[in-house]
Amino acid sequence: MIADLILISGFLGSGKTTLLKNLLSLHKGKRIAVIQNEFAPSGVDGKELKLNDEGFKLVEINNGSVFCVCLLSNFIENITKLIEEYNPEIIYLEASGISDPISICELLNKDEISNKVRYAGAWCVVDALNFEKSAVFVQRAKHQVRVADKIILNKIDLVNETKIEDVIQKVKEINPFAEIEQQQFCNVQSVKLNQVTKIPTITTEDSRPEEIKTAVYRTTDIISEEKLNIFLKELTAISIRAKGFVRVANNQFKLFHLTYNNFEIIPLDNYTGSCEIIAFGEQMSLKTLRELFQKNK
Repeated sequence: MIADLILISGFLGSGKTTLLKNLLSLHKGKRIAVIQNEFAPSGVDGKELKLNDEGFKLVEINNGSVFCVCLLSNFIENITKLIEEYNPEIIYLEASGISDPISICELLNKDEISNKVRYAGAWCVVDALNFEKSAVFVQRAKHQVRVADKIILNKIDLVNETKIEDVIQKVKEINPFAEIEQQQFCNVQSVKLNQVTKIPTITTEDSRPEEIKTAVYRTTDIISEEKLNIFLKELTAISIRAKGFVRVANNQFKLFHLTYNNFEIIPLDNYTGSCEIIAFGEQMSLKTLRELFQKNK
């Protein structure tokens, strides 16, 4: 069996993992695999997915972009093993929010996987509230739109009609051919795959982006919900995207997501994993993240 591979991209905090949750709920009865890629050495999103749905195979490739030459062999090894052991019908590849996906054809044209995987298109999640900031800040946000066959314009409930029209116009200037679907919480109703006849032209990404730095902080400390709110408010000043699991009491955990100036805190009932925070920013460092958390705990 040849597996259909769908690329899911989108800048930091746009809603890629939320889209995956919804797609997985529409795939009951199929053999689905998810490959999640994160620039940080740890992945919060994979743990969040498994909290919602156990009916799929998860492969995590962390500490770099799968589209980077330095991780190319790692990707091929992982996807080959995945196909041999699990035999999936569909593979979703969730790219890191700061990766450049234009070189996907280099991955799929490799002899080891070219006869096992069929490229079924790219879905890009565009954050209606923050896309203009992202596209100006990082060229990769534009590249993610440029290679997409389908664009999910997400968070339309957070902006007015004029803003939506402006973002759609900017997206069409970058990619006039992609289908655009407006959504709240990436609540897609169809998993119809695109019939792709041409894989995007390759331009090799040789290094990690220098404009955004990543820090991962792991801790066993407890932080009160009140102090967690203060910590996240202060974190918005230095981080464009953060996410993590934190302990707010003995055996009580919260999941949080932060994107630019907005954040949400989500209660967890059955979480038993580690407490860790991943943050992205131009001046981000482990020292900065740790000191900010310790000050507020």
